[in-house]
Amino acid sequence: MNSWLLLGVGFIAQGLFSARFLIQLVKSEKAGKVLSPLIFWQLSLIATFLLMVYGTFRHDIVIVGGQVIGYFIYIRNLQIQKAWSQFHPIIAKFFLILPLLIFIYLIFFDHLNLNHLFDNPEIDRFMLTWGGLGQVIFTTRFIVQWYQSEKSRNSHFPMAFWYISILGALMIASYAIIRKDAVLFIGQAFGILVYARNIMIQLGPINTGKLSVIDRVKTYRMPLFLIVTGMVLFFNLNAWSVTESSEARYAEIGKEMLESGDWMHPQLMGIYHYHKPPMTYWITAISYKIFGVSPFAARFFLQVSILLEIILVYLIGKILLKDKKKAFFAAMLYASFPTVIIAGRALTTDAYLTTFILLGVFFWICYEEKPKPWILLLSYISLGLGFLTKGPVDLIVPLVLLAFQKYNRGKIPGPFSLHMIGWVLLLSIGFSWFIALNLEDSRFLDYFVFKHTVDRFATDTFGRSQPIWFYPVILIFTAFPWALIFLGKSKSIWKGKKELPKFFWVWLVVPVIFFSLSHSKLVLYILPVYSGLAFGAVIIWGKFKSKEQKIWSRVLLMFQVLILIGLMVSPLIDSRIVLNYKFHFLAIIIGSILIAFQFTGMKRADRTIISAWVFTMGITGLSTYFFSQNPEITNNPQRVISWIDENTPSDERIVIYDKRLPSVPFQSGRKVISIYDGDESLNRETQFQNDEQWKSFLINLKKDPSWINNPVNQSGIWLAKKNKKMPKLPNGESWENLMELDGWKIVRIHKL
Repeated sequence: MNSWLLLGVGFIAQGLFSARFLIQLVKSEKAGKVLSPLIFWQLSLIATFLLMVYGTFRHDIVIVGGQVIGYFIYIRNLQIQKAWSQFHPIIAKFFLILPLLIFIYLIFFDHLNLNHLFDNPEIDRFMLTWGGLGQVIFTTRFIVQWYQSEKSRNSHFPMAFWYISILGALMIASYAIIRKDAVLFIGQAFGILVYARNIMIQLGPINTGKLSVIDRVKTYRMPLFLIVTGMVLFFNLNAWSVTESSEARYAEIGKEMLESGDWMHPQLMGIYHYHKPPMTYWITAISYKIFGVSPFAARFFLQVSILLEIILVYLIGKILLKDKKKAFFAAMLYASFPTVIIAGRALTTDAYLTTFILLGVFFWICYEEKPKPWILLLSYISLGLGFLTKGPVDLIVPLVLLAFQKYNRGKIPGPFSLHMIGWVLLLSIGFSWFIALNLEDSRFLDYFVFKHTVDRFATDTFGRSQPIWFYPVILIFTAFPWALIFLGKSKSIWKGKKELPKFFWVWLVVPVIFFSLSHSKLVLYILPVYSGLAFGAVIIWGKFKSKEQKIWSRVLLMFQVLILIGLMVSPLIDSRIVLNYKFHFLAIIIGSILIAFQFTGMKRADRTIISAWVFTMGITGLSTYFFSQNPEITNNPQRVISWIDENTPSDERIVIYDKRLPSVPFQSGRKVISIYDGDESLNRETQFQNDEQWKSFLINLKKDPSWINNPVNQSGIWLAKKNKKMPKLPNGESWENLMELDGWKIVRIHKL
């Protein structure tokens, strides 16, 4: 059998195993008692059948043997539930004799070497025994379940089943941690949550009320949601190095700030870099101070920032929506937007900026509920910190909401004097760094205000121009179908008398229009509008009739499945893409869970939002494998630097030809020289430098083409894009190609 097809069979089997417990748990939650649904045993039988087929073609008697006991127990449970008779007699007999046929084939026709089963050089014998014991314990749970079901003549899950499941899962999870098998660990971690919850249901009183699953777990739904989201955000966060260009730039600036001890003058590769205020660099440098310099440390507080945003969306929702369940769904929907997660995958200013904006909005709304002066001042302080993160863009969403409130209500709550104090605080904090640098050099304020604010908006100075429809398309795709659901009701929102939907509409639409008029466009610029969309979409979704929800729910499921299929077949479209088995395994699990949701009996209104979150969390997990396996596509020279470190002396410098690559000094820690020969990324702004030392590590080959002729300047390892033509060398010297890797070539000057 084709290896990819065989792998797909194994992944589908594992996906069905996960889906069966998801369905069982949701149905049990809905009923208020632990159930043994028929579909659980049907999925179990199908999954085991597929896994036995997988084991047969893999010539693995352990896989087949490990499934046999459970296989017959599943059949017996179907018999007890009087569902086995529904199979055609021929099919039923085939299922019964299948294990015997497989064993005969493996033992007598496949020439198995049983000695190899217990002789795996990659696994310590103790760990092999420990993991095997965990599997044995795991298998005995169904023996206990079968025994108890036979006694009572009723297919059910006794309490011992869940206790044994937790014990076995903990043993296998610990084995997975030591083996560094993330997929195995995730599967067991999910199982532990399911088993623990079934114990809680079985111990608790039976609730016969018609509550939804979300209502039934309302006492701990938010903490559980945050814990799972946090686990996903931090999962595999150090698996890939910083990517070019933005993340590597911010990461390296934070590193140089920590090393130099100069927290006022951000530097990138030894040259002052004043494109952004320093808040992001400060946070990153603090993270390095705590955790050491690494990609994980660079991204650590980004994940914290996103979790804070989710909490703030929930808290704002509780106040504005007057409904904890709607607030919870708004937070879950916000966490399901891919743009929010993208902001945490690579270090930039946007996640921190959005956190400060939401913090400012939260305190403002709190002040309207409890008009205490210190609460309003905290709002201004938060926006001041946001100003210190990305400058005036911090005020766009707050001013839009303030203008709407003024227009709609005719006034702004709070005394004028208090607002004046607030503005003084905001501007004092926001402008503190700008004023300090302007006092050192009077050119600075003009440089930042015009070159990095006005020019960024009005011209294509930084090469980020996009068509005017760029953001609407991005919004629809990254918030599908919620942007369409919310904006599709724009007419009824503005015809209605309620202020709240209009408030959220303005929160979403007006900033998008503003940024669409700007020449400089990047996806994350509109990140602050997604919280407004989450609130508005939840309101509109709750008003939809069942038929409308059914249509959109099916559309969303098809969209999600198509995305997963597209990701899995992407290597067929682009041969450079590499996806390991963990990627495919996780993708199958995600797809299985999404499809399983359709059979849980969960309310469609709840299920659709939860499935959107599950999908995005799954994609987030998949992204870590994609980034780590595809450095060329993700613009990450990690393997290139690793090769240089392994094959050259540690004190040998790296010369980067016609490219600015801050990821190189970040990862290697070596001395780096950059050679400018026409690439605009190396047109550095050096007007604020105190001396000309920078000229020793940024060489302008256009102005000084003879620099490379000096033998002193020819030493070191040279790094350039694979298709880049290297400069001419003096007679008797040539470029020696050492390695080509991930779109880069590593060369050295060879002297005859």
